Amino acid sequence: MADEDRTPDGPTSAAKQGQLISVLGRLMPLIDSLTDKLRNVLLLGVVILGWIAVWLIFIQGWSPLIALMILGVAAPPLLLILRFWWALDDLQDLPATADRMLTDAGGQVQTTLQDLRAGKMPKLGAIASAKGLWSLGALAGEARELLGSYVNFGILLNPLALGLGVLSLLFVLLLTAVGLILAIVTAL
Repeated sequence: MADEDRTPDGPTSAAKQGQLISVLGRLMPLIDSLTDKLRNVLLLGVVILGWIAVWLIFIQGWSPLIALMILGVAAPPLLLILRFWWALDDLQDLPATADRMLTDAGGQVQTTLQDLRAGKMPKLGAIASAKGLWSLGALAGEARELLGSYVNFGILLNPLALGLGVLSLLFVLLLTAVGLILAIVTAL
């Protein structure tokens, strides 16, 4: 009965693993390109916000506090773009992480099953307990890293966040137009 409950560890799982890696490998150039574009848009937005701050404070003579309030209203779309960029940047490591996870998990399961079949039971002692705690800490760290990846690219799956991301990109275009208009007005 125990043999029937076991999942096959043959060519089917290896084929699925290879298929998953190949799909992710084809997505990587798209993700890389999109990450670079978002980084450039983010840098453009920060430069334009800097220019608007200089224009408000030094050219128009406005109070720095009022200029900071205006920049505070203009900054959230850039923060959302930063969040998308961060998620895409983390997503670039996903194929290597998935491959490493599948390889590590498969090797660990096979080793544990072989040890159990051979009748090797771990001895409970101070050193073994310390080793177990060390392993548990390492596993917790890996789980936290994995969870962080899932949480980071969760924003890419949220339709509301995607809509706000598009609006943020349009806002950067508007911000660029305002920055250019301010530069032209200042030059005249």
